[in-house]
Amino acid sequence: MSLCFSITVNAAELVVIYPQVREPFARVFEEIVRGAEDGYHESPQPQNAGQQSTQRVSMDENQSPVDFIHVLDQASPVLVLGNRLAGEVSAHNPEHKVIVGAVSTEYSNVFGITLTPGFKVIANKLSALVPAVRTVHVVVGSEADRVEFETAAKVFAQRGLSLVVHPASDIRSAAAIYRGLTKQLNEDDAVWILPDGSFVGDAMLSILLQASWEKHFVVFSSNPVHVKRGALFSIYPNNYKMGLSLGRLAQEVASGRVPQRQMQPLDDVFVAVNGRTGNHLGINFTEDVLRHIDVVLPAR
Repeated sequence: MSLCFSITVNAAELVVIYPQVREPFARVFEEIVRGAEDGYHESPQPQNAGQQSTQRVSMDENQSPVDFIHVLDQASPVLVLGNRLAGEVSAHNPEHKVIVGAVSTEYSNVFGITLTPGFKVIANKLSALVPAVRTVHVVVGSEADRVEFETAAKVFAQRGLSLVVHPASDIRSAAAIYRGLTKQLNEDDAVWILPDGSFVGDAMLSILLQASWEKHFVVFSSNPVHVKRGALFSIYPNNYKMGLSLGRLAQEVASGRVPQRQMQPLDDVFVAVNGRTGNHLGINFTEDVLRHIDVVLPAR
């Protein structure tokens, strides 16, 4: 359905398009948008940018960002947030300067930053918190991108870490892998629970955390809830700083400085640590270690 938009946008203004959602998700988008506006303002604007250099557009589920983007000046960079809106823009390729954010996957025909932390960030945080770890185990769906994990293995190797990938076809085969790991891992090992595709439900998480406590191996993930349950740490998006990076990226694209990668992993993260688990594993919370930690949570 084609919708009519009556909004005036000056050339080189940043237009931010985001979905209409309820709390607490609305607060997340507000933080990202605020960061994007601040990031876009950091660099001097062209003389014809006008008094206002950003403009917000909120869209409900019946509205398409493609219809709106087509009426914009080609000089206006557009930041599109959320998987649904980003997917529509990517599929229709409106031949506009589009940047996407708050997305869980990579899209073509656009620039952007995903919600997935970069492998370098993960390896650096793990090494800083638990330098004794030498091997990281990760269970992935059998259809996972092999090239992606080959890249991850190379990045981890630069930090002296060996990444062992265990393909699983379904939750049953994944459970068998996890149960096998709990019998063989020790303080030199870590288990990495992915944002999705790791086949870890509540029951399996409890088994992993119990074994981690007994055998002193590390469990970390992208979900802060797992830290409350007893995982050592979690890496998850810093929404405001991610917005800053998106705003800066929009400024680069608007200025004609095309990034080397169209879609980039997330570098702006929070690290939440379970203090009780850390003490049990013998982590010394020195000043150097604490500067890698944003939140310390108790176990549930």
